[in-house]
Amino acid sequence: MKSKIKKRLIAFMLCMVLVLSSTISAFADEPQNTDSQSQAEVVTEPAADEPQNTDSQSQAEVVTEPAADEATEDTTTEDTTTEDTTTEDVSTENTITEDVSDTPDIEIPSKKEWSVQVGNATVKVNGSADALPADAQLSVTEITSEDEVKEIEKAVEEKAIEEQFSIKNIFSYDIKFLVNGSEVQPTTPVQVSVDTPEIVSNENTAVLHVDDNNVAEDMNGAVDGEGKVVFDAPHFSKYVIVQKGKSKVNVTIEYYDDTQTPKAMIYASKKELSPGESISNYDIADNWNINWAEKSTTDGKFESISNLDEIQVVSDCIIRVYYTPQEKTLAGSTTFYDYTVKAGKQDGSWGFSDTYYSFNQLTNDKSPKVSENKKLIAGTNDSNVGQNYPEYQQYKISLPDSNGNTKDANCYTGGDSTIPGLLKEIDDNGNVIFNYAEPGFFVDSDYSVQFRGSIFGGGEKRFLRKVYKDYTLEFARKGDTYTLNGVRNKDNGWVTGAGNNFYPLNSVKPSYEDSERGNNNYFGMRYDVTFKIGDYVGPLNYKFTGDDDLWVVLDGKKIVIDLGGIHSAATGNVDLWQYIGDKENLTEAQKQQTHTLTILYMERGAGASNCQMEFTLPSAKIQQVDQTKMTNISFYKTDAEGNGLPGAEFTLTNDSTNDIKYATSDKDGLVQFQQLVAGTYTLTETQAPDGYITPTKSWKVKVTANSGSLSAKIYQADGRTELGKLTGGEYQIINSASTPVQPPTPGIVETKKELSHEKYIAKNKDGTYNLTLNVSGAVGSESYANKLDVLFVMDTSNSMKRGMNSSWDQDNYTTNSSSRFYNQQKAVEDAVAKLKSKKNVDAQFAVVAFDTQAGIETTWTKDSIKYPTGVGKYPGDDYDKQAGGTNYEAGLIKAKQLLDSGRTDATKIVVFLSDGDPTFYYKKDERGNIIGIGGGKGNSYSDTAMNNAKIQLRTMRMNYFYTVGVGPEDSYKHLSSLISSAPSGTVTGSYNGTDSSNLKNAFDSIIRDATELLCTDVTVTDTLTDEVELVNQDLQVVVKDETGKVITKLKDASGNEVAVSKIITVSTAKDSNGKTQIIMRFEPSYKLESGYTYYVTAKIQPTTKAYLKYQNESYTDTGDENTDEYLGTDKKPGKDTKNDGTSSKQKGFYSNVSANVTYKYNNETYTKPYAKPVIQVDASTVSHTVVKQWETDSDKVAVDVELKAYVTKAADSKINDDNPKYLTSEDVKTLPTSMEFNLSETNQWTHTWDNLPDTYYYETTDDIKQTDIHYTVEEVQTDATKAFYGQVTESNDGTTTTILNKKKDQEDKPFIEVTKTFKGLTKNQIQKLAEPSNPYTITLIHTETNTTKTLKMDVSNLGNILQGNDEEKVWTYTWKLEDCLDGTYKVSESNYGKDGYDVTVTVNGQQVTNWNDFSVSTKQATISEYKQSGKTTMCSPKEFTIGKVNLIVAKLTANEGYFVWTNKPVSISERKAIVKLISDKTNGIGFSPEAELKKCYFYSGNGIKDTLVFRNGEIKYDGQDKLTFDASKQWSMFAAGTYTFTETQNAEIQITNTYSEQTADLDLIKTSVAGTKFDGAEFKLYKKNDEGAYELQKFEYTDESGKNQTRETIQVINTKGSKAELKNLQSGQYYLEEVKAPEACMLLADKIYFKQEKGKITLTDKDGKALSSEPTMWTLSNTYGKYTLTVKNEILYSLPSAGGTGIYLYMIGGMLLMFAAVWILYKNKCKEVLKK
Repeated sequence: MKSKIKKRLIAFMLCMVLVLSSTISAFADEPQNTDSQSQAEVVTEPAADEPQNTDSQSQAEVVTEPAADEATEDTTTEDTTTEDTTTEDVSTENTITEDVSDTPDIEIPSKKEWSVQVGNATVKVNGSADALPADAQLSVTEITSEDEVKEIEKAVEEKAIEEQFSIKNIFSYDIKFLVNGSEVQPTTPVQVSVDTPEIVSNENTAVLHVDDNNVAEDMNGAVDGEGKVVFDAPHFSKYVIVQKGKSKVNVTIEYYDDTQTPKAMIYASKKELSPGESISNYDIADNWNINWAEKSTTDGKFESISNLDEIQVVSDCIIRVYYTPQEKTLAGSTTFYDYTVKAGKQDGSWGFSDTYYSFNQLTNDKSPKVSENKKLIAGTNDSNVGQNYPEYQQYKISLPDSNGNTKDANCYTGGDSTIPGLLKEIDDNGNVIFNYAEPGFFVDSDYSVQFRGSIFGGGEKRFLRKVYKDYTLEFARKGDTYTLNGVRNKDNGWVTGAGNNFYPLNSVKPSYEDSERGNNNYFGMRYDVTFKIGDYVGPLNYKFTGDDDLWVVLDGKKIVIDLGGIHSAATGNVDLWQYIGDKENLTEAQKQQTHTLTILYMERGAGASNCQMEFTLPSAKIQQVDQTKMTNISFYKTDAEGNGLPGAEFTLTNDSTNDIKYATSDKDGLVQFQQLVAGTYTLTETQAPDGYITPTKSWKVKVTANSGSLSAKIYQADGRTELGKLTGGEYQIINSASTPVQPPTPGIVETKKELSHEKYIAKNKDGTYNLTLNVSGAVGSESYANKLDVLFVMDTSNSMKRGMNSSWDQDNYTTNSSSRFYNQQKAVEDAVAKLKSKKNVDAQFAVVAFDTQAGIETTWTKDSIKYPTGVGKYPGDDYDKQAGGTNYEAGLIKAKQLLDSGRTDATKIVVFLSDGDPTFYYKKDERGNIIGIGGGKGNSYSDTAMNNAKIQLRTMRMNYFYTVGVGPEDSYKHLSSLISSAPSGTVTGSYNGTDSSNLKNAFDSIIRDATELLCTDVTVTDTLTDEVELVNQDLQVVVKDETGKVITKLKDASGNEVAVSKIITVSTAKDSNGKTQIIMRFEPSYKLESGYTYYVTAKIQPTTKAYLKYQNESYTDTGDENTDEYLGTDKKPGKDTKNDGTSSKQKGFYSNVSANVTYKYNNETYTKPYAKPVIQVDASTVSHTVVKQWETDSDKVAVDVELKAYVTKAADSKINDDNPKYLTSEDVKTLPTSMEFNLSETNQWTHTWDNLPDTYYYETTDDIKQTDIHYTVEEVQTDATKAFYGQVTESNDGTTTTILNKKKDQEDKPFIEVTKTFKGLTKNQIQKLAEPSNPYTITLIHTETNTTKTLKMDVSNLGNILQGNDEEKVWTYTWKLEDCLDGTYKVSESNYGKDGYDVTVTVNGQQVTNWNDFSVSTKQATISEYKQSGKTTMCSPKEFTIGKVNLIVAKLTANEGYFVWTNKPVSISERKAIVKLISDKTNGIGFSPEAELKKCYFYSGNGIKDTLVFRNGEIKYDGQDKLTFDASKQWSMFAAGTYTFTETQNAEIQITNTYSEQTADLDLIKTSVAGTKFDGAEFKLYKKNDEGAYELQKFEYTDESGKNQTRETIQVINTKGSKAELKNLQSGQYYLEEVKAPEACMLLADKIYFKQEKGKITLTDKDGKALSSEPTMWTLSNTYGKYTLTVKNEILYSLPSAGGTGIYLYMIGGMLLMFAAVWILYKNKCKEVLKK
């Protein structure tokens, strides 16, 4: 048993040894770990008695107890509970107050208070002293960690949504108590108060406790009267004080285009929500998709919104929504109009003339009638083009084009200039209205004729206008941007695309159209786009490029793009925000208003047709034009003076459907509602302009059918009375100013009366003008009505029943003509009627009746008036007084009420009528309250009653106050004294109406005072300007009454009727400055009579100074408004004309320096100015035409011609017929700014300039003179026309210039040759140098003239110019530089270097080392031999055989130089040699005078084709070998011969670049990883070719027999002194591949990439990029320019590594095993021995 145990024990020990050995072996050869990782970690805790700092806030705690022996202790504690929370360290004072009651009977627990200051807030905790340990410290920190704040905000928002309150601000605190750094909780609830300046008393707040799970609990806190937040806290943790906001939350939602950088805002809206209310609809943009959204946080940052379906908000915030645009193709309705310009000629018969059927014969009654042959037509009126019948070529409309040049709207403008001003508007019924007559371009009805029919019928139906409504426009929409793709037909088939060749009606082109040329050229197109701004704030653009006419009209009235005229493709674009308003400040009504954009397009010129449109509009809808179903309504919003008011907001509600439309008045006061269907609407003004009152009433709009179309009218609220209109027929709604009538201040009441006076002008047919000034006694005029508020205060006391001259009551007194009551009312009624009948008066009336008390019988009205029905109407029952007394005060109190409610801009008149003195008055307390009626029985005069009435009168504000007694004078003795108390400045009067006649006279006087100026000493003076003169001295005076009847007699001071000339005298005079005056003077004592208007008219005309000023400056003045005369039916001068003449708001020259009317009124002298009209000069004009002709049609090329205007007389005496003065628009403003024009096949090689001034004015020392302007046309020489000369012919009348072009031979241009020779490069390499991205360039600067020439090789023609071969690698390129001179040039090359090559440059044989400072002179040619064949004078035509000579020199007469012909062009240096030859008397020609290069005119053999015109002589060539010079006297001598130049290469500048390639050697070394060198390795070398592929390189060598061989591999030899394996490597990208490894080595698997560049070798990756670090298996070294590549190989087998500490462990383990085995053997042996 023991043996077994021992055996087992020994076996266990052996196992342990083996395990230990295995473990130790695992660490064999590993470094031993001796650092702190193997050390035991020691944690040391502080001893229990060791003091600890537990307050990180360094709070000083003060404990105050009532006991006398208590001390104050300062401790510093550390807050250790803020793990994962960033807290703000705040030094605070922590105060604890303990209150112990000494009451012996009741045991009251002691109280304690803790206090901490945190920032600007004070936090206090109150509770029982035993609620917390005695040494507990209050710790408060404000939570500022961004992550924790977000979590708290989220919890608070969830609570706010639950309880539906908004959040204004959040204050978060971590409140706790610490004892020795550990948090403790109170045993009983405590009360917490927080005092922060952000919260005031009684403010709405919430206190929330946020637990560790971020759930908020309402602590039911409140704000006390001191502004402290107070709440009970059963435990401590995070507390949040929420400052609640308003009952509504303001949310701004912004919408952005997410595809743009930076993001562009496209929509913006604001919402007011209840707290917690959801925003669920973000998708307000129809054409966009929501991508993502984000919301602002309280710190101003933004966080992404995860749930776009719904978001709840509890605080003011911004939400940003990011869109991506939808892309879609859509169709929109359109209308096309096909115009037939030539529909056929029908021969006349039976005496009738021929009929030419054309669209242009039609008329449109919506547009003006034809006047002065002004009519817009289809097709041009150019007779040379022939697009129209002659009958319709007469129509011309001359207007300034977009460049300021006068052009005909019916003729091609000659380019892309346009003619604005043709279109007027789209009226409310959708009709297109032009400013000129036109045939109905956009009339929605067909028009046809029966061609060659008869009265009996028959014939062919031909359409002059055909309307197509079944086409659609296809647009590509991206977001809110629409781009026109093209047009589709009714079957959705493709018709035409946008852009060039826009011919949508080609398929329906009439066969009978005789004016078309291939395409259906004459057509119109209209489509309407509606849109509503809403919340849109993005781009609002429309862009068009094309021809011809294009108009874009906003809301029918605003033409926002005006590209009228027949022109080439022009571009117009508009930002519609400029017309709609400031996008940031639109009202809701403006946002909801529907706008219409009408696009009108026409092709009228039968030339190219281009149409490209693009617009950006929110939720645009392309509408079908349908005038029979919809219409528009517009009106003007004005003040009382007729001035337009912007900013008034209106709604228009359909009474049947309750659909609402919105509109806002624009800057002119215009309000428009569009697309109204038939029905009744209610029009309401919802917001008046600033400073004006919003009307309380509404209006009715009725839309009814009328003859197939709709019409709209506006009525008053009753639906029957049509709304008032302006003189132009537009509806008008007037606003009253919001400023109320203020109580009067003594001394400020103003009576404003101004004499009516007008001045206007009318142009006569002969260019003169009738200038009229008038003056009237009326205060106002029909144009400017005098506004009167007239108030009658009428007596209804009992005595009014009496007779006018009796003290007895009259029977039936209300109708008895003898009673005072009747006569009072009759006088008032007559006065009202008379005022109403005055055209210059706008009066309204009111009536007050008084007796014992008073009442208002009629409030302000212009209609029928209610008068008192009897006496004794107003008893004083409350004060025990009967009716029928006389209480002035009561009547004036009611009068004041009415005055205060009258019109603020009206003249106020009060007429107080009574038949007796006051008897009653009001008794008042100390506050002014009425408490009774005084005056006894009311049957006798009372001073108190009169004084009270006067006091009341002083409080009233009016312009006129009159008293009128009714009946016997002795019954109202004190009445007239009342006027003395009227406010200062009030016009007063007192009248006694003892009978009906006196009453009438009294009211007549009152009316005259209010409506007329009884002025005297009237003089009208008009001082004319220097630009105006009287035609004659005949001044006409006319007097007219209100009906327009001419008055021939006036009353003088004695009342006698006399001739007008006795009262009014007219004359002319000169003022002190010598200016002419027109004077109309009245007799000083004459008073202007009521209803009369006095006129003086003079005939004037522009002076020559006006013409000079117009010529030099154009018009400088603008006529005042209402200065036109137009005496049509029911029309009068002034405002009624709507400024439709030549003066009102028109450009011109003022007719007068000043004009005034002076008069006396109330002994005061007044001067009033007249308006200032303008006149225009009647400048006559002419036209001038140019016609271009070509001798040979094949030579025709578009040419520019220039109109030349000139005079032969001017202020400069040197100007004459031989030295004319040429004029430009700087000299004459009416000349076109550009007088050039391009003639081509398109305009039939002709053009006419219209409206050209024919007279030139110039000033001399003593006068202004005039002379005729002459015109001619010159051709502008260009490269295209210099090969021709033109024969110019002027017509006899000087109105046409004809230019006949003939082709001419060109004089040879001087030139130099520059050659460039490349040596060492192939043709492909040279071609790369010439690539346009960075081309080889030579720059030549002529040092004398400083002119620069830049030379580059023509890549496209390189094969033809480059001469040489690749075998020798020598190539030459030659430039021939025309118009260059010989001399010295500064020469420089750029981009001539080539990677891997050294370059040597020589210029004219001289090597160049510094290109920046190198100059070279051109080489000089020399003539080695000259043989002259003849020399003769010119007496007859001279003939030369050019095959026998190569030089002909013809000497010009008058020493003008030499004509030189050579058989081939010669360069500058060669020319100089020939010039020298001409003058060489020994070996040359020997002509005199000495030839100069600039006077020698060179022509070469290949330049003479047929006949050469040289100056006035001709040189003819027979086409073979004969040149014949005609007998012109311009030749004086000839010489002919043959010359030979010395050198064959005559390039003036020769540049040679020699390229030497840079190579490098690479030595290969093969080693093992350990560094042992091996021989025998073999590699293949590959090089990258131009196509990017690698090619195997082959190597030449000589074998043992001496033969040259090639091999594909390189053998590495490492023998000392061996040469580099790779010699002369050229530039390029390479790689090496090992194909045979040394013995016992592994083959290298990777390729070795490298490149050679400029003699340097660099290791790279396979893409050619330099390696950032060296590879493991090969390295590259460079020693003094010698490159060595060492490549390592792995050995196929290797011994394991030995050594290290592990071997000793194995050794020890093995020895132990050996010892154990020996010991076991020994023991077993011992047992055997013992056993034995």
